[in-house]
Amino acid sequence: MNEHKKKYGWTDKGIVGMLLAPLGFIFLTLGTLFWYYKVGNNPSDPQIFLYVFGGIGGCLFLVGMALLLADLYRRMLQRRAYESGFYVMAKIADVQRQRNININGRNPYKVECHYTDPATGILHVYYSRYLYTNVEGLFLSDQVPVYIDRENDRTGFVDIDAVLPDIQVHR
Repeated sequence: MNEHKKKYGWTDKGIVGMLLAPLGFIFLTLGTLFWYYKVGNNPSDPQIFLYVFGGIGGCLFLVGMALLLADLYRRMLQRRAYESGFYVMAKIADVQRQRNININGRNPYKVECHYTDPATGILHVYYSRYLYTNVEGLFLSDQVPVYIDRENDRTGFVDIDAVLPDIQVHR
């Protein structure tokens, strides 16, 4: 059986973390090297380099790693929910353009899905990963499988690929 590899997608937090963590590490390393090799004309210059470069670098590195690790944790939870095999069928409610995110001059889309738990009557709203093509009107069904962690129904993986045809974008 030829199973396609599932795409869990990165969120905007993970992408920002991927940028900030290496940048912060570079600044932290530069500040430490400038301090170690006593770069500067005045005796206080190495400390200033350490405080400015190292301080900014340390902050950027910590924030970047926190964002990156949080997104990796989210992806791990989604993978675990998918691999558990328990899913519900959620109704596709909306395709939303993410205007606050701009990647290569384009805004990605997210699919919003609704599922009402028959036992409790609670409406659960789940979102797909970012899609870089407007998929409105391309769905093969009006319901999509959402893989849910049985222990935590807040974690869900929307298997949007199950209700979309194969899409090839040519530029």
